[in-house]
Amino acid sequence: MTIDLQKAIYLLKELEVLLSRFDIHVRYEHLPDADSGLCVLKGTTYLIIDTGTALEDKLEVFRKVLSGSDLSNIYVHPAVREFLSGE
Repeated sequence: MTIDLQKAIYLLKELEVLLSRFDIHVRYEHLPDADSGLCVLKGTTYLIIDTGTALEDKLEVFRKVLSGSDLSNIYVHPAVREFLSGE
């Protein structure tokens, strides 16, 4: 997957907002010995992404997290919906 930098940054911001609609908080942390992923801490769900992860790989983490989500009743910008569908 190759996305130009401006579009990738736009997608990342939109995906962060989308996750917030599912009450998932996004955090960027240095994870020297762990992978990015979801975790629940004291009843709050977080997506923790390693700060050292490449931008395109960060987008893939978001795509995986949202892959099973029902987005039919949520407005999602067409570019974001296209990205999530893998087109």
